Amino acid sequence: MAMDAIKFGTDGWRSVIADGFTFDNVALVATAIAQYLDEQNLRDRPLLVGFDRRFAAEQYAAHFASTVAAHGQPVLLSDDYCPTPCLAVGVQAHNAAGAAMFTASHNHWRYQGLKFIPDFAGPAMPETTDRLTELIGKLIPHWIAPSYTGVFNGERINLKETYFERLRSIVNANAFSSWHGRVLYDSMHGCGAGYLDEMLREHGLEVISINSERDVYFGGSLPDPSHAHLKDRLPLLEEHDCRLLIGNDGDADRVGIMDRKGNFFTANDLLPLIADYMVRYKNGQGHFARTVCTSHQLDSVAAEHGREMVEVKVGFKYVGQELLKGAMIGGEESGGISISGHVPEKDGTLGALLTIEMLATSGERLVDLLEDFENRHGHRSFNRHDLHLSEAQKQRLFGSLEAGNEPRFGGHKVVKRITIDGYKYVLDDGSWVMLRASGTEPVVRIYIETTRPESFSRWQKQLMDEIRQIMG
Repeated sequence: MAMDAIKFGTDGWRSVIADGFTFDNVALVATAIAQYLDEQNLRDRPLLVGFDRRFAAEQYAAHFASTVAAHGQPVLLSDDYCPTPCLAVGVQAHNAAGAAMFTASHNHWRYQGLKFIPDFAGPAMPETTDRLTELIGKLIPHWIAPSYTGVFNGERINLKETYFERLRSIVNANAFSSWHGRVLYDSMHGCGAGYLDEMLREHGLEVISINSERDVYFGGSLPDPSHAHLKDRLPLLEEHDCRLLIGNDGDADRVGIMDRKGNFFTANDLLPLIADYMVRYKNGQGHFARTVCTSHQLDSVAAEHGREMVEVKVGFKYVGQELLKGAMIGGEESGGISISGHVPEKDGTLGALLTIEMLATSGERLVDLLEDFENRHGHRSFNRHDLHLSEAQKQRLFGSLEAGNEPRFGGHKVVKRITIDGYKYVLDDGSWVMLRASGTEPVVRIYIETTRPESFSRWQKQLMDEIRQIMG
């Protein structure tokens, strides 16, 4: 058994099914978590266990639950698949010791993963996953894996209604009657099926659901609600006469939205709009939080309403900590949104419901709300590039940046350098560039946001050329 098969990245442990992600390794992690909960004096509170719709997800979850229970920890295992934020709400509702969610989120079908959610109902912080890694390391030399039975004889639980009750307490159901139109909902064969579409129907909307059935291959694509993976649904919007397409990822904690004209709205678009709406119409209180690689459009809303803007490392776990401290809203560019009064965990269902509520209350189309926002705050162009580099290339690139060999940024002056997570350069016109190594994939992510959309393509190409020169 190789220790490097179990690594906790930005959002938990993720590995290839039947390679690194095996029943033996699942039992090993389960044992470490049971020991950790014992250290934290949480043995008298139940650990919740949930799972997505990937291959063997329920079997992995049952084996995990049986292993934890064998160590004397009370366990409640979900009786069906559920979204990650649903499980997080369950932690709060049952005063649980925490939860383990089996999901690889938006990643390729070959992968499975495990997200550990501590008792505060949000993603585990590094000090927790570091301790789990230490415990795993101590277990390995003498590890004898328990026999696999695929059976859990303990208590089962269904959290769906508990989750729906939470969403009902947040969303203004009365507003939905003002929004007229049909929604095309794509769960992308993930956990959102029977959740977001059911909630929309409960609120009186007509919904056409697609890709609702379980498919462990995700239709040969990725369960990722990005423009690249949703754009081919555009003909279906017209065919079914739908105003909006809403997509969730594999565990329904991210959201992407497209209108029938093909305009795609990311979290970078939705976050500032929802934040502005919450302040104006829902008496939202508290500061705002975003990850360091998220659009600065949210900063414009914070400034307009006199709110503090807190910038945190990449990973919703850091946003979640700000929500626990009283932030009104928090989010990340990859599709994660949550608000005060909810769990400190990103929630794609909530993001979609708040968007529809906002549209119903304003009486405007999403594209018009965004245009009005940009007329007030200016337009920004944003893009992310993923560079697949060898370890040697990554070391050369970041070593050069550490030594101060920066790109020229088209002649613009760097007014602020931010190094809380990678290297971020804020320029004199408000544009910014950031480079960081992914915590879950063998890539370097390059984020670019400019306040000069007319020259974005040229500036972007020039910047990428300079980065390649730095790598040598």
